[in-house]
Amino acid sequence: MFDVMYKTDGIGLSAPQVGVNVQLMVFNPAGVKGEGEEIVLVNPVVYKMSKRLLVYEESCLSFPGIYANVVRPDNVKIDAQDVTGAKIKFKLSGLSARVFQHEFDHLQGILFFDRMSLDVLESVREGLKVCKNVIIVQNNEIASKFYLIAVVNARTV
Repeated sequence: MFDVMYKTDGIGLSAPQVGVNVQLMVFNPAGVKGEGEEIVLVNPVVYKMSKRLLVYEESCLSFPGIYANVVRPDNVKIDAQDVTGAKIKFKLSGLSARVFQHEFDHLQGILFFDRMSLDVLESVREGLKVCKNVIIVQNNEIASKFYLIAVVNARTV
């Protein structure tokens, strides 16, 4: 998964994005192989989020070319397992917390469009129409197209 992430200039990737239905994510906020820390989390659970919310521009490897502001908690505390099954606890803040939350959302079936305000979503709607025909990961082709059609055609609160 790290290879796919680095080849697509990403800093995080969840297993469902590559067609694997497991609760697993990888990320490296440095975004460069051999730099920063490569983190693998299995079965992550968030048990605390900060009340402080920050706006930050995000993008998603599943929807190339779409960049939009998303509001998220500044830090999170999580439980997870490493690849050996050992239990681990983390407190993540800043960019690491942001990347974790983005990938965690994928594991929950939530995409960053779901976190956008209506104004922000409207600002990326044309890009989403173009993105309907762009697929990064072959296994996600049908699901991505149907989801994008739904997002482009209607979003009500």
